[in-house]
Amino acid sequence: MIAVTLVALAAVTVTALLSVQAATQRVGRLLDAPGTTQDAGRAPAARGPGPGMAAGAGPAFADARRATLRRDLWRANLQSAGIALLVAAAVGMALAARLARPLRALTLTANRYAAGERAVRANEAGRDEVSEVAHAFNRMADNLRREEEQQQRLIADIAHELRTPLTVLKGELEALEDGLLEAEPATYRRLGEEVTLLERLVQDLRLLTQAESGELPLRLRRVDLTALVREASASFASHARRRDVTVVPDLVPVVLEGDPDRLRQVLANLLENAVRHAPQGSRVDVGLQRDGGCAVLTVRDRGEGIPEEERERVFQRFYRVDRARSRATGGSGLGLAIVRTLAELHGGSVAAASHPGGGAVLTVRLPLDDEGGVAQSRT
Repeated sequence: MIAVTLVALAAVTVTALLSVQAATQRVGRLLDAPGTTQDAGRAPAARGPGPGMAAGAGPAFADARRATLRRDLWRANLQSAGIALLVAAAVGMALAARLARPLRALTLTANRYAAGERAVRANEAGRDEVSEVAHAFNRMADNLRREEEQQQRLIADIAHELRTPLTVLKGELEALEDGLLEAEPATYRRLGEEVTLLERLVQDLRLLTQAESGELPLRLRRVDLTALVREASASFASHARRRDVTVVPDLVPVVLEGDPDRLRQVLANLLENAVRHAPQGSRVDVGLQRDGGCAVLTVRDRGEGIPEEERERVFQRFYRVDRARSRATGGSGLGLAIVRTLAELHGGSVAAASHPGGGAVLTVRLPLDDEGGVAQSRT
């Protein structure tokens, strides 16, 4: 309101000054023109006062008329300025009240949200700037709600994943303490396996947290990706044979710039996931090809495949397509989440699909630069 009033006052003042100045100059030129002041000054000497002329007409009379006219002009402009000022003040008050009402409502909503009422939302009615702010506030509140729900699910999942090995460890140790279980190598081996599972879970969670916060550095160098895939396939071949599964690589030469340890971890998680879901007597196909400016790594099993509605969720933390899978047969639920995170850190992407011939196909794409290396990666 104050701003509108001041602008109106300034505009009226400038207009009044210019109007008075212009009118004064024009009237002065009119009064000084021949036949007015000069003729009026010479008339008494030549002919005496004529009809309709007041006594004493001359330069003094013209000056008096000019001063009177100037005062009248100033008075008229000041009156118009006052009227304009009152109108501007009234309009400004109306606009300020109209603007302040939704702002007060938005402020109240923000204060209620800050006080813990997470379900409160601002009124988005209208098309002005305040409605845009309200829309932005509601969008922020929705995003925060989703993040809070995700964090709550994450905490619940972590607690669930930790509960199983801790329960096993507690039970085994209590049985040893009570003499119900013999202290033999097999017992210690089981306890060691549970500790290993706990250690791996903690390490995976730490890796994901570091990667998402941008604190996971990549030690980039030129890497023979073909040799890396061949080595990883050979390492998992013995593990796959215990499940009567064969790992079959089909590779083309690809050399890129990347972190070999992180790429090796991507391969290990993909192969472990494929071998776990492959039926006995089947095979796992590992492919490495070039597609334009990308290196494409594919791992296919002959298992149950991935339903279309689950293909994006499999990369979420602790998510399993088969809810009935136990921790021992279904993994920790972090492997594919780590694959996506590490692939994105290398500037690539990962996707899941079902093969027409059966089974799931996981595809990792890494962009290559002009020299055949991966494009500049984030650290």
